[in-house]
Amino acid sequence: MKLAHSTSITFIIYNRPKTTIKVFEEIRKIQPKQLFIIADGAKNMTDEVLVNQTREIVAKIDWNCDVRTNFSDINLGCSIRIISGLNWVFEYVDRTIILEDDCLPNTSFFQFCEELLNHYQDDEQVMHISGFNVFGKSKIEDSYFFSKFILPPWGWATWKRAWNQFNPELDTWQHIKTWAFQNITQDYFKDWTDMFEYIRINKTTWDVPWNMDIWKKNGLVIIPQISLVQNIGFGEQATFTKNNNINLIKIESYEMKFPLNHPQNKCIEFDIEIEKEIIDSLRANLS
Repeated sequence: MKLAHSTSITFIIYNRPKTTIKVFEEIRKIQPKQLFIIADGAKNMTDEVLVNQTREIVAKIDWNCDVRTNFSDINLGCSIRIISGLNWVFEYVDRTIILEDDCLPNTSFFQFCEELLNHYQDDEQVMHISGFNVFGKSKIEDSYFFSKFILPPWGWATWKRAWNQFNPELDTWQHIKTWAFQNITQDYFKDWTDMFEYIRINKTTWDVPWNMDIWKKNGLVIIPQISLVQNIGFGEQATFTKNNNINLIKIESYEMKFPLNHPQNKCIEFDIEIEKEIIDSLRANLS
């Protein structure tokens, strides 16, 4: 299989050396020519030990690679750190493949992202390429399908043209619920409202504002026919995935077959089912 040498990879780390080393080994296998590493700062002295251990892992680059690091000395939090980090990345490149320290890809993930970054580079409606499939496998003939949902963003890719339009400052729900309502099921309206208001006030994460921005622009998300990434970060040390009982933890990754079979149109077919998986996981994680 052709390995994704040419597209930059962005690796987002924090304080989990055990998961970081596993994801880093997958990155090492494809030996990207350009690697961006984003790291948040420690919250306290205890945290600092793990932060330093994690940074030591990614310092061991043993292939020819342009490595650029953006390490914060203070704890910015998930939302600000990832948004500011990706803003920095797109000062240098026009596209990138993004992995967090608990998102374990298989090798085909990189080629999948790279090929579609090239295929849709001039299609401004396509804003996000996902490596995760909430079903594990989808019974379709094509290699991928289209959605309005990025959640959960476990391994993904995007372009500078899409990210540079992103405004992370959420407006009030009153101002956006009209167009947001067009993308969500009425049965889950309260779930979305509660989550939106919590994130707007507390600024805890970047992914919901990013998804809302895609909705606002009538953008599209690519989801692979099979999941190419497995989340290995569930548990007490996780920021958002502490509950080990949610269904998404059971989803493994599978190797994509190439050449890719592209859909003939950009129809959205599975969003009702996807939304149910998202809300079920949200409820389980909050229980």
